[in-house]
Amino acid sequence: MQNRQRFLVPSSISWVCFLLVLILASIGATRGVLLRAARMKAADTPASSIYTMPAGTHTTFVVSLDRVSGATLQGSPLERVADTNYRRPATNVPSIVAELTPETSVVMGKPQQIVRGSVVQLAGTVDRHHALQTTQVVILTNYVRISEGAK
Repeated sequence: MQNRQRFLVPSSISWVCFLLVLILASIGATRGVLLRAARMKAADTPASSIYTMPAGTHTTFVVSLDRVSGATLQGSPLERVADTNYRRPATNVPSIVAELTPETSVVMGKPQQIVRGSVVQLAGTVDRHHALQTTQVVILTNYVRISEGAK
């Protein structure tokens, strides 16, 4: 009878250890997803500020793409109304020009979705010509809607 108890103890300990490791891995994965989701808040940077920012400033804009020519994007800036609701500015604001770089990552979509008419969030560094050297493009086309009308 004692031999049987010795045999069960190591087996039980290994199952408990396995379940503990599984629980810790699940907690770690959940935490990572929640942290990434918290960082993916849509931008609300005023578009005109790109012309007053010094070169080297890291910033984020939400734009509706008007032109896509190779690695150069040009878009109309959008103003945030709510998390999933944007509108075109009431005043005439110059377009934002962005350059895709080899380091640019595409989030929530595919590079093929970077086309004229798409709504995207551009994150990157302002260069000396007030163009945005993008490090990240978030495809928001199916996530946000554009409202018409003024404030």
